Amino acid sequence: MSQVDLFDRLSDFEQFERQAIRRGVNVTRQGSIVFQSGLKCQCSFDYRGRNRSALIELIDFDHGSTLEFFVINSSLNISVQLELVSLSTSKTRLSATSVLEPKTLAARLLVQSMKLTRSKFNKRYKNRLHRIGKNLTGAE
Repeated sequence: MSQVDLFDRLSDFEQFERQAIRRGVNVTRQGSIVFQSGLKCQCSFDYRGRNRSALIELIDFDHGSTLEFFVINSSLNISVQLELVSLSTSKTRLSATSVLEPKTLAARLLVQSMKLTRSKFNKRYKNRLHRIGKNLTGAE
């Protein structure tokens, strides 16, 4: 899939919002989808028996190449950068970088345990990104 087509699918925020709502997430958008940089979504959902909430903000929108999000949670800040690199006219590489910043002791313990089992989490992260990429491109 070309870089422009893949970026258009990645930046279809209304479709991702509908997917989240179908999965039981309560999503409240703040800001206009037309002005995509600065778009914010307040999300709340049940996870492991507790109600969780997060504010997701789109902080960088470089059309065709980069999307960067900042997720604010009560115990963890997460920065996610998605970068697209065109390999040919029909192939594009999607790379994702995440940085977790714990704010509480429990979050620090979570991040520390992730560091200790880094290869396991990297493998799961890579597999999840691979599945998302297949869903975006329509490949099986």
